[in-house]
Amino acid sequence: MGRDVSEKERTGTVRGIRIQTLSIWMVAATLVVSVLIGDGIVNVKSDYEKLHKRTKEYIVAQENAGNLMIGSNYLTDQARLYAVTKDRSYAEAYFTEVHKTKRRNKALDGLEKNLRRENEEVLQASKEAMQLSNELMELEIHSMKLAAMSVGEDMNRLAEEIRDYQLTEEEISYTEEEKSEAAGELVFGEEYRFMKRQIEEKMSSVTESVIKICEREQAESDDIMKNALLRQSIYTALIVILVVLAYIMIAALILRPISIYVNCIKNNNFLQITGAYEFKYLAATYNNVYEMTLEQQNMLRQKAERDALTGLLNRQSFEQLKKQFHDSSDSIAFLLIDVDVFKAINDNYGHDVGDQALIKVANLLDDNFRKADYVLRIGGDEFAVLMDKVKADQKHIISSKIDMINEVLQHPQGDFPKYSISVGIAFSEEGFHDELFQQTDQALYHTKENGRCGYTFYDELDHS
Repeated sequence: MGRDVSEKERTGTVRGIRIQTLSIWMVAATLVVSVLIGDGIVNVKSDYEKLHKRTKEYIVAQENAGNLMIGSNYLTDQARLYAVTKDRSYAEAYFTEVHKTKRRNKALDGLEKNLRRENEEVLQASKEAMQLSNELMELEIHSMKLAAMSVGEDMNRLAEEIRDYQLTEEEISYTEEEKSEAAGELVFGEEYRFMKRQIEEKMSSVTESVIKICEREQAESDDIMKNALLRQSIYTALIVILVVLAYIMIAALILRPISIYVNCIKNNNFLQITGAYEFKYLAATYNNVYEMTLEQQNMLRQKAERDALTGLLNRQSFEQLKKQFHDSSDSIAFLLIDVDVFKAINDNYGHDVGDQALIKVANLLDDNFRKADYVLRIGGDEFAVLMDKVKADQKHIISSKIDMINEVLQHPQGDFPKYSISVGIAFSEEGFHDELFQQTDQALYHTKENGRCGYTFYDELDHS
């Protein structure tokens, strides 16, 4: 495979159709058909613009109908959430929608702008739906006033509409619990639901009417578009024929040697000396370079990915794994590991023993975790393990591995010092998200602050 290619083999004449000549003929034929297609596109564009002009206003009207319903539902959601939770942010979101976002108002304005005069019935149904939505606001603001008073909310921090809403004497005399119940009844009761159904029915009617109008407009232009598309189909068929002819010639002249080279590269083999002069010359050159640099590339790859002392994956590999698992949908477990009292080992026994301590931890981690797991050294005495397809209900598997490692480290042979590891563990249901490292670090900190030589699962910490 790695032999030198002879001069005759590299410079011999290649017989057959020249790629340059074939390209000229194919380009000329393609240009002719392209002119025909261009003329067809002009006609199709003209016909399409007529159809587009007729349907665009109805499509926009349909979107506005949906937005009117979305805006109404949003107000309902915020009012109900406030009635249930008494969280002021929902009331603020409610009036942000009313005064700033104004989806309902903008949607109604859009319907008035895009619907033609002959669609007055559709527009009237939209206005009636808007009126019903405004009537619902009376119930919603009433509900929010009662909900706010039930928790002693500072009225100055609420919207003017809530502050100014007047409750009856009977309502004012309600207990806090009665006010809360009354607030919920206003936005969850039968009267409210009945009005919501009326809005939905009217907007559903508007949407269906707009769709029918749009379909009718499209049907009127159908015959015109069919004729234009028939012409384009003929032109397209000509292009397909040209493409097929070009592919047949290219496959015979170019693709076969390329396919052979791709398979050789996939299998990490030398390239076969085959094909036209250009391919033979390329293969010979590639083989010479490949043979000379293969070993050097392997050495560079090892150096880039592996920690020199322990042989584990290094910090650079860790950064790549985080990116790799960031968009993953798999559940993972992430372990952050510190070697306990490592500085004391270095100070009391010397750096050679310290290095041996790190190597021992690395070997124990590599031996005890699965081959599919990623064991890394990401700092001086800091290690990590990333376990793919592991869920929180498998904690006992992880904890038993850590206990086994600490058991070995706590009972060394000979004069080697006793030491241990502290571990923080966190789980993620969908890959390596940005907070996973912080969660694991908090769990590790808890382990170190509570005696070391053990582990802490982040989801078992008290986060109150």
